[in-house]
Amino acid sequence: MNKNILFFLLLLYMSSILYGQEIDSSFTIGERKSIPSKVLEEERTFQVYLPPSYYSNPKGNFPVVYLIDGDYNFHYDTGLIELLSSVSGRIPEMIVVGIADKGKTKYRRNCTPDYIPKREGNASNFMLFIENELKPYIHQNYRASDYEILIGHSIGGVFVTNYMLEKPKVFDSYIAIDPALWLGNYEIINKANTVFKDKKEIGAKFFISLADTKEMGVRQFVGVLDTYFPEEKDWSFMHFENENHNSVGLVTIRKSLEEIFENWEITRQEFYNFKSAQQIIDHYSQLSTDFSTSFSIPSYFLGNAVYYYYKHKKQEDLLILEAEIKNKLPSSIEDFYLQLALNYLENEELDKALDMYDTRIKENPMSFSSYDGISKIYVIQGELKKALQSSKTAIEIAKKCKARQWMMNELYSNLENIQLQIDKR
Repeated sequence: MNKNILFFLLLLYMSSILYGQEIDSSFTIGERKSIPSKVLEEERTFQVYLPPSYYSNPKGNFPVVYLIDGDYNFHYDTGLIELLSSVSGRIPEMIVVGIADKGKTKYRRNCTPDYIPKREGNASNFMLFIENELKPYIHQNYRASDYEILIGHSIGGVFVTNYMLEKPKVFDSYIAIDPALWLGNYEIINKANTVFKDKKEIGAKFFISLADTKEMGVRQFVGVLDTYFPEEKDWSFMHFENENHNSVGLVTIRKSLEEIFENWEITRQEFYNFKSAQQIIDHYSQLSTDFSTSFSIPSYFLGNAVYYYYKHKKQEDLLILEAEIKNKLPSSIEDFYLQLALNYLENEELDKALDMYDTRIKENPMSFSSYDGISKIYVIQGELKKALQSSKTAIEIAKKCKARQWMMNELYSNLENIQLQIDKR
């Protein structure tokens, strides 16, 4: 073995002992749950993804995405949603529920509408399971808002399309990805004609995509939509001719979610044109009302806004943010104070930073970022033992908050830096 590699592995092992870190090769996204279903007369399993701020910020709630064929789609769909929300701030953070299948045969039967000839479809019961058993469980056990989205691909897209036709009010948005609408003799097209002929509106947002596939029945269905709702803005057709049946999922979801939340992001230029911070509050307060959700201001954007107001000595705008966030967007107050404390820390206004971190810990004992910030203040003040203890506390709490690995890496890096300074003494 190369000596450099051997040395690195030895150093990694010693560091894990020295700093109390456990080397854990396991990696999970979300948690797996199951509930007994009286409707389906069997145990039903599902996965739940919670956004990064869920545990560290106990206020606010989140829209919920329900994925059909969840075991197949869960990992890459949750990765996309975290990228669009927590990382880039293009959409809000969301809870994702991946509904597991129980083998291909049962999955297809549960997704197939009951009226398709010779298919023995069980979609009606599967819808009842979701409505009467799964959704209540999610709302009882998680901070789920009332805004809900249903996503399905292929036969799952058939299920989503049929769900929208039969019960458009159960979900706020339906996303059908390259659905196999040819089932039977294009029966679902006939049903759409029957359902829509007496309606003035669809009743929900509906998104349908087509890949490079042919004879899926998608264009026929879109033709029905265009006949009855030619000016309706609540439905959208997307043709991705350069995507195949399996690759079209991510691009469909991304475009659909960005369209659902098209007014979510405040661009840099829009922010610079704002007359005051009140416009930030008004923007996200209106979105909270529109989507029946207690939203947080995106962390990335809020951090930039606080930095801008602090750097340009716009104290009035900082006071507006503080007062109005407390009043209208309370789930963002933790982030606001942490962002402001970080500016104090970086500009060596240590007393202000320490007071702010101490207050956050009193109001939110799970604020691991506050403990981490305090440790850095102690380092500057030369109180390394206090810094070490505060850093270790930050790591312990971050683990309980299920912090993402890149966050843990930052915490461990700070701990290592403190320990090295102690060792040099």
